[in-house]
Amino acid sequence: MNVVSSPDGLGVADRGAVSHGSRLEVFVLFTTVQETLLALRKAASLASHLNARIEILVPEIVPYPLPIDRPSVAPSFLAHRYRTVVQQSGIDTDIRVCLCREPRTALTAALKPGSVIVIGTRLRWWPTKAVRLGRWLEGQGHRVVVVDRREGA
Repeated sequence: MNVVSSPDGLGVADRGAVSHGSRLEVFVLFTTVQETLLALRKAASLASHLNARIEILVPEIVPYPLPIDRPSVAPSFLAHRYRTVVQQSGIDTDIRVCLCREPRTALTAALKPGSVIVIGTRLRWWPTKAVRLGRWLEGQGHRVVVVDRREGA
């Protein structure tokens, strides 16, 4: 589990922290527990076909009164919380908590160009926050798979 932040308080600073050699990576964006577990199952299916590793990205917003590297919740507690959630799936994955002020900035810094990202959400007739973020990520040149929570019900 990596907890990362940038000195400027805007997001993750080092793209190199993502790279684990030349092996392909499939990223899961943490939304809610149920939706993330659904997205994780879809990512596991994709990763097995692509011989890729899975990494869950958790943008953790730190409010402005606090220093970016001193969130209100201890990073060790955050790491344990997300690890406990992911263990429910039984899928081998890494988790990276990105301490940030704005999730888009953190994701821009954390992702390599053309990354494969899986987002779980509940599709509605209006675009949810997760769907809007997925569209924005596609606009940044990433490949986004949106998984509807109702599919897993």
